[in-house]
Amino acid sequence: MRRFIVLSVLVTWAALASTVVPVEAQDPVLRAPVDAEILDPFRLPSGPYGAGNRGIEYDTGPGDPVYSAGPGTVVFAGPVGGVVYVSVDHGDGLRTSYGPLAHMVVSLGDNVQRGDWLATAVGPLHFSTRIDGTYVDPASLLGVRRVDVRLVPHQTDDRDRVLAAAELGERHALFDLVQSQRGSDQSVRGLLGRVTAIIHDAFAPSSLITGFVAHAEILMAIAPEVAPAAVFRRTILGLINVADPPPCTDEATVATLEPPPVRRIAVVIDGLDSSTVGAGIRGALDLGGAGYDSDDVVRFSYNGGLAPGGGHLWGTDLPRSTYRPEATHAGIDNHIDRFAELLVRIRDANPGVPIDVYGHSLGGVVARHAIADVNDVVDVSVAVTLGSPHRGAPVATVLDAARHRVVGGVIGEAISTVDPDHVLVSPIVADLSERGFAGVTADVAFPESVHAVTIGGRSDVAVPASLASAPGADHHVVVGGLDPISAHDEVAGLPEVHREVRLALAGLDPACTGVRDQILDLVVPESIALTQWAAAGAIIVGSRSR
Repeated sequence: MRRFIVLSVLVTWAALASTVVPVEAQDPVLRAPVDAEILDPFRLPSGPYGAGNRGIEYDTGPGDPVYSAGPGTVVFAGPVGGVVYVSVDHGDGLRTSYGPLAHMVVSLGDNVQRGDWLATAVGPLHFSTRIDGTYVDPASLLGVRRVDVRLVPHQTDDRDRVLAAAELGERHALFDLVQSQRGSDQSVRGLLGRVTAIIHDAFAPSSLITGFVAHAEILMAIAPEVAPAAVFRRTILGLINVADPPPCTDEATVATLEPPPVRRIAVVIDGLDSSTVGAGIRGALDLGGAGYDSDDVVRFSYNGGLAPGGGHLWGTDLPRSTYRPEATHAGIDNHIDRFAELLVRIRDANPGVPIDVYGHSLGGVVARHAIADVNDVVDVSVAVTLGSPHRGAPVATVLDAARHRVVGGVIGEAISTVDPDHVLVSPIVADLSERGFAGVTADVAFPESVHAVTIGGRSDVAVPASLASAPGADHHVVVGGLDPISAHDEVAGLPEVHREVRLALAGLDPACTGVRDQILDLVVPESIALTQWAAAGAIIVGSRSR
């Protein structure tokens, strides 16, 4: 994970310097969206901040109908940066965008055909086309060739998930487009440029206010979690907890805790870049001290079944395997299926014995989904997750954004050539981003029958503690100090975590903390998350063409 974070910083800064160049035009596939003269043709900018036009501007007037240029699925329909846009995915990496608009007659997820009415114009219409995220001249694509639309799978659950991810990604791209159309004076600059501008604008209050408004718009476009209402809600709830703390367990009670009197099984699932060569969190959690027999503490293998150690006295042959770090880089769906299967096998081998699950980082996200999947057949008793990006990790969002920029893509290709299993070019990066699996499925809750506790590291820069909570959890606890180097990898060894594990097994509330710690637990994680969201925004909207 440390390598993951360090490399993410390198890719972030490389991506900030990138510009997007057009791909070769493909065969004609579209028709003009309006019947009007062209006011301004496509003009690719000479650089990231040069003058240009990323699409075609048509001489339409208020109320003029706007039609879909081809068959596809609506992946965005609404306002962004104060301007209403519609985007249609036509398959094969091709998307079209239309705006500014009024009176939309389509909504997210609608299937449209060539010539279907989308909305009405509010003035001159801007029409743009992108192939695999790169702007190309729409005029080169106008024609009648049929397009096969393959964006949305037939399964309802998958359809909603894909549409949600596509809508968020499209919001990023459209915000970028809207900013470019406002002119160089209002365009979004690179991260260093923004910092310099804010310092300079401190001497001009009106400019400073304008700058902060622009940055707020960027954050809202990049991550819905940064929307003022969400930040305000979390802040107010945090302050309420400081003023009127929820129920907690005092030190005297914690000191008298005894291990559970009945036999229990602990299933441990480690995180990204773990392996069976390393000890993982099994030993660091001191599960023996929590009352588990050493043979009843087992570890999940990312290659399926159990990792070596534990479960030998269960009287059955469970599948076992070893795994290397690259095994954790596969798509998260595969990990969830394997862990769910293991939980069923452990239940079959130990009927009636309570099963507890401990997951670190990626492992906690896998555990939550697997527990939800098998809840009808496996009665998991306690679940504790440590530094798990249940709502997506901003670091993964940064990396995923960077590798879709030119420089990031070049670096990715170089890494793939040298090490095709490297985490930076693996599916898990997109899965753990706020635009990917973790973010889109953040509302999947722990079952009510499970006593779940989510734990975040106060200064964790890999997974900010404010994003390590999950729906359905009985408690969310923030632990640790202000050292960002060890906050993620070494969280399982903290005395506070051992205490919370014993409290969870006893079914008690978290330990009481002082006002100072409560305030730090509110402020520090949010500050880390905001910084990383800003970095993601700088990549997504700062390294663009127009």
